[in-house]
Amino acid sequence: MTPRFVSILPKREKNSSRKLSALLTALFLLNAPIPLSAAAPGRVIGSIIFDIHSVFDTDSPEESGWVYRAADSIHVKTREAVIRRELLFSEGGPYVPALVKETERNLRRLGFIRRAKIETAVNSKGTVDVTVHTYDSWTLEVVADAGRAGGTNRWKAGFSESNLMGMGKTASAKYINDGADSQADLGWKDPQVMGLKHLNSSVKILESPDTRSYSAAVNRPFFASIARSALGVTAGYGENKVTTYSGETVTNTVRKRTRDAGVNYGLALKPSTHRARRVNASFNQHRADYSATRETSGPVPESEQLGFFQLGLDWEVLDFVKVRRIQKFSHDEDYNLGFGIFPGVSWAPPVYPLSSTGSSFLPGFLIRKGFSWTERLLMMKGGYTNTYVNAGESSSLLSMDALFFITGLPRQTLALHTAYDHGSRLGPAASLGLGENNGLRGYGENQFTGSRRFLLNVEDRIFIREDVFKVLDIGAVAFYDAGYAWPAERRTRLNDIKSSVGFGLRLAPSRSSGNSPTRIDFAYPLNGTAERSGWSVSILGGHAFGPS
Repeated sequence: MTPRFVSILPKREKNSSRKLSALLTALFLLNAPIPLSAAAPGRVIGSIIFDIHSVFDTDSPEESGWVYRAADSIHVKTREAVIRRELLFSEGGPYVPALVKETERNLRRLGFIRRAKIETAVNSKGTVDVTVHTYDSWTLEVVADAGRAGGTNRWKAGFSESNLMGMGKTASAKYINDGADSQADLGWKDPQVMGLKHLNSSVKILESPDTRSYSAAVNRPFFASIARSALGVTAGYGENKVTTYSGETVTNTVRKRTRDAGVNYGLALKPSTHRARRVNASFNQHRADYSATRETSGPVPESEQLGFFQLGLDWEVLDFVKVRRIQKFSHDEDYNLGFGIFPGVSWAPPVYPLSSTGSSFLPGFLIRKGFSWTERLLMMKGGYTNTYVNAGESSSLLSMDALFFITGLPRQTLALHTAYDHGSRLGPAASLGLGENNGLRGYGENQFTGSRRFLLNVEDRIFIREDVFKVLDIGAVAFYDAGYAWPAERRTRLNDIKSSVGFGLRLAPSRSSGNSPTRIDFAYPLNGTAERSGWSVSILGGHAFGPS
């Protein structure tokens, strides 16, 4: 029996050891946070921690220099209350992963946040701990900008602060000269009026020798997929010189004074994190009065008054993808790939005092859809608008647009864009233009105009280096543009298409929210004219094309 007794004793010791090990492991797991993947929907949010970073991390050796410390001392870090008001969840409420992701996207859209990330973990009590990480962008902009495009010099000077005292408010004052005119521009935006969630207000003032414009708005938009309603009011006044036409012939120059006011309301039908189904209604009143100027040589037009009712429907699947190196350099970008259709109609009834110029009826729609696969992104949209004046068809416009990006290449993105617009009976003011300022580099501003327009752009966007000196992203581009705008009386012929090739430099502020580059392009027209037969230089903001 002794051998049997000896053989049993080690097994008991081994079992006791295993039980002790299992007990210690269980105790450890109970106290360890469970990662996001294990945080099932329906749990309760136990705590929310805010981790708000300034523009520079001065505790890091790479960003501890006096320049970075001085910049951080000027910048006021975003206040916790501002970030908290953007959350779509709260302590004690249910944990909904879709709302956490949507909050992250909403934070990235703020003009004073360059990066946002939300982490979740289940604690020992079974509730979810949420940590909101945000990184401030540099928001004080001292404007001293000059550019040249289409043979015209432009410059502007001033300042803009889009996170005043860390409260997310924007104040700006700029002086702009576009070559033909100059103007003073004053602005104010408050995304959270009196601390109220998502109640926005804005005031804008423009003054120039021949133009004045004043506008104000207060609104509460559809700030999230779960928002049940939207409401807003607007008001504006403007003065400027305008040219009048008889057909396509210029007849006169007069001064125009306009007054505008509007109210809008939107209602969500079955709010959901998967789909947006909304009805929007608005009314806008517009009045225009005309008076003679020194250049006036004929009769002055009579006053006009229009009251527009607008009704629209939004139906859109919410299917967002987070990507990089599409429109920005080093920041995350969010795009909705879901199918969306947006029909709408505007109607100005021939009833005084709503309208004094007859009736107008403007139906239209927009459709869009995106696709993403293996580091490819395809985005398409199309739209149609029609204008009926006094029960007769006046004009129509059909537009189609497609964007395709390949991001899997080493430090570069191949970008392609094509668009076609087809108009019918467009007036001179609504004619379609094409040139250096809207897609066809190497030619003059709106050098070609007509009722049909085609455009093709191909770019190899090269990302040379990110966050140089912790402030700048540097890139380059090689491009090919082709397109033309055909006048109504001319047939569409492929051999009319003009094209150009070129290269450019891209400089983007890495610590700004937009991370949008300044582009310096050198373009050579392959079908140049006597006026523009050699290389041209343009300095403009943003990429030449991309998702809007």
